[in-house]
Amino acid sequence: MIKTIFCFISGVIFLSGCSISYYIKPGLKDYHPEPDTSLIDFRILLIGDAGEPSLDYREPVLDAMEKQAMIIPEKTLNIFLGDNIYPFGLEPGNDPSYHTTKRRLDEQILVMKNSNTKGIFIPGNHDWGDGSLDGWERILRMGGYIDQNLPSIQMLPKNGCPGPVALNFGNELQVIFIDSQWWLHIDHKPDSTNSNCYPITKQDIIYSLDSLIKNSNGRKTLIAAHHPLITYGPHGGFFDWRTHIFPLLDFNRYLWIPLPVIGSLYVLSRIAGLSPQDISNSLYQEYIERVERVISKYNNVIYASGHEHSIQVLEGINNNLYLISGYGTEAHTNSLSYGDKTIFSVLYPGFIQLDLLKDKSVRLSVFIIENEKCKEVFSSLYFKEEIINSTE
Repeated sequence: MIKTIFCFISGVIFLSGCSISYYIKPGLKDYHPEPDTSLIDFRILLIGDAGEPSLDYREPVLDAMEKQAMIIPEKTLNIFLGDNIYPFGLEPGNDPSYHTTKRRLDEQILVMKNSNTKGIFIPGNHDWGDGSLDGWERILRMGGYIDQNLPSIQMLPKNGCPGPVALNFGNELQVIFIDSQWWLHIDHKPDSTNSNCYPITKQDIIYSLDSLIKNSNGRKTLIAAHHPLITYGPHGGFFDWRTHIFPLLDFNRYLWIPLPVIGSLYVLSRIAGLSPQDISNSLYQEYIERVERVISKYNNVIYASGHEHSIQVLEGINNNLYLISGYGTEAHTNSLSYGDKTIFSVLYPGFIQLDLLKDKSVRLSVFIIENEKCKEVFSSLYFKEEIINSTE
């Protein structure tokens, strides 16, 4: 019996392998010259899962993003890609944890206030109470708090509605905001009987998304949601040896308690899709299938997400671009691999910058925090060709 258990654990861990900290697609250059700011039509800064910043000192990732936003503030939008407050969103005002959770959100709001730029927050699963029964109430509470800073800072979509909500920025970009957790939230949430959300059925949501991209009037489309469509991290089924031996690290980075058999069973349950937060889950699969069915019809679409605590630049369907920017605080620990869709990936805290250039191309760059310093570790130019609105 002991031998069987040992062989089982060894085999599963062997298949898991080791995590990487940096990967770039072979043959790809990691730098493209930075353009003069006069050539930039609009700039987007993408950060996700920033909801556990240090409250003892200024979180280095947020400080670096704030400084980057100051360069061309009149042409910069900061997008926070969900999980804005760990672990369960904004607590009620009479809860002992209220001031701590509020401060976590305030630290992120300061990025816009200090840089005099605009910011939009989208909800993530932790903002929905990590799937709790009162998740919708927590979203309403967080949205109300953020929207006190309107019009420069707001949450989209509002009121727990799924979206999509579209806004234009500069002359070249349309951003579509989606609350992807609405698709995965099993408990109480907006529907046609209890809300004024529109669209509210899955069919109408997808139809609206399709229509917004089709009628973008030559603008490139950035879809901002919390959940990725592809990932080579734990939510995509990759776990390194640490998770098999120390599974409680997924819940608390200080719980280095060895539980080898339980750890491997935990990994297998995640791979089997028991959690709606993992790509292998049937609800998540439906979301991916429906969204990709729309994206596959178009060119020059960027889908940006958080959720996974890493930074990944990936080849999307129909040569579109998928981004994951979910390492918004040094508090995170995670594992990361790469696959045939990986262009670039890095396992350091940081954020992604998109420069929409006046020649209609997009310069993408990745900034990370290493040894308390911010540095650009990857940049490349995308979408040089003219926009083709549909492949149909």
